[in-house]
Amino acid sequence: MAADNTNGHSNGRSNGHSNGHANGHASSGASRAPEPVTAWIRFVTYILEEHRGKINFFIVLPISFLCDVVWSWRDWYYETFCTTPHLHGQRVAEVQRQVREWRARKDAGEEVGKMCTDRKPFLTMGPATRTFKKECRKIKCSDMCDILKVDHEAMTVTCEPLVNMGHITRALLPMGYALKIQIEMEDLTIGGLSMGLGMETNSHRFGLIQETIRAYDVVLASGELVHCTRDNEHAALFGVMAWSCGTLGFLVAVEVEIVKVKPYVRATYLPCFTLQEHCAEMKRLSLLPEGQTPPYLESTVYGKDRAVIQCIEFVDISWREWLFEVNSCNLWFKPYYYKWVEGAFERTNRATGKPGFSEILPIKHYYHRYTRSIFWELNDLIPFGNNPLYRYLFGWLGAPKIAFIKLFMTTAIRESVVTKHVVQDIVVPIDSMQDGLKLFHEQFNIYPLLVFPIRIYDHGDKQGFLRRPRTIDGVDGPDGQHPGKAWGMYVDLGAYGVPQAVRDKQPWDFEKALLHMESWTRAHGGYQCFYTDFLLTRDEYKEMFDHTLYDKMRKLTGADIAFPEVYDKVRPELKVCDRNGRVKTKAH
Repeated sequence: MAADNTNGHSNGRSNGHSNGHANGHASSGASRAPEPVTAWIRFVTYILEEHRGKINFFIVLPISFLCDVVWSWRDWYYETFCTTPHLHGQRVAEVQRQVREWRARKDAGEEVGKMCTDRKPFLTMGPATRTFKKECRKIKCSDMCDILKVDHEAMTVTCEPLVNMGHITRALLPMGYALKIQIEMEDLTIGGLSMGLGMETNSHRFGLIQETIRAYDVVLASGELVHCTRDNEHAALFGVMAWSCGTLGFLVAVEVEIVKVKPYVRATYLPCFTLQEHCAEMKRLSLLPEGQTPPYLESTVYGKDRAVIQCIEFVDISWREWLFEVNSCNLWFKPYYYKWVEGAFERTNRATGKPGFSEILPIKHYYHRYTRSIFWELNDLIPFGNNPLYRYLFGWLGAPKIAFIKLFMTTAIRESVVTKHVVQDIVVPIDSMQDGLKLFHEQFNIYPLLVFPIRIYDHGDKQGFLRRPRTIDGVDGPDGQHPGKAWGMYVDLGAYGVPQAVRDKQPWDFEKALLHMESWTRAHGGYQCFYTDFLLTRDEYKEMFDHTLYDKMRKLTGADIAFPEVYDKVRPELKVCDRNGRVKTKAH
């Protein structure tokens, strides 16, 4: 899972709320009165909720398909004939020119607002369309979408920020390469992932995508271009770029580590029948030494005591295996990947005689296994989407684009719907995994759940937003004292969907559930992913994320004047509740 969230290259969130959030809890005087819910809004909300499958199928899906076709041809044509990496310097110079022009107007006393990129907010992958850009000066960066260099010796790829995961896999896989942390959703951009966060099923070996970044090229508030690495004069700035969401400067290029991969992987699916078994096995597998731990590891939770662990390793295959054993899981007529994996509860592995099964997957199908079903959100968007008849007749249409789904959401409709649907990711120490899954069951009761184990590294005085791990679970290499070598094992818990209480048309208190989860996460030294709808105050956000180095670098580089603060950028674009206990809209 990932957050595509940089300064305009991805999810933006509003900074237009009342300043009552600035020092913790908002006063009642600062609370915005709820907008009246008219009969029209109630009617449209009813249609969107009760007939969302038909709307998505007859309207959103055809539009998405047509755009996919056009964009696919456009991307092929551009990537084949029109890429201009040799003009990268000119594009950077244009960004610098615009920033210096803004600076000159600012120094002259003009009201020019703060800066952001010109990317349209609805194109981002998060659940909301952020509105903070309305009051910002937009700097043109939307033409930065080229892969600049693949370095076969250094094993890195250098990209402009708007290169997405689909583009990267199309370019690297034919060479036998992939990103060291190859994110599964094709529309996520490398800029959003490197300036926000990105995780994958090998994060238990390598950490978050920020650990694989070799260098950032950033245009600062002064218009200066700096090249940031872990060990040059800009090392402190490098250390705080991840999770900053583009609030320190404009990213114009990023150098990321790549690894050699094989065309096929063997996936082994291990069902667990108790919560304790699931948590213990995930911890054991994730902490095995390199060479023994599965190269890729995740689990999908299907109920309070039902989960399937997925262990993935690269394999060489024979012609016979290619003909009879390869499961191209992303073909249009195939069951959704998560539904297919659930079949492990009913099957027996022929090689071991134990519950579960194994199969061979093409590596590209594995990397993008959740694109077709948007993890499992498509089950709510098109409830009949996994029906065999639908798959064979209409599966080739693909999934509706999140951007187009958001276009059908007015502010008032989203305010009503947001309290009946959950998109939440938290990252907590792996020893808290069992309690975290219990919490999700009690507060949300949504299944499936996503579970990714993740290393969080100790970088000493250049730790950035993530605090130093409370417990050190391992050390890379022989020099255990070197910053960036010691790590603690964490786990991402992801809930995406409609709570069971809402499905049953029973009361469900969005505010109470979310505040409880946020409080629990902070108490356990965890983090809430910022692309979600959260209720954290500014003080609570700073309690969760260490702002020490961030605040220092913002003041040092002038970003505090030129760019929104990260909290103002990532907080929800509408205040779904105030901090006096009043929920603007509640599920019934």
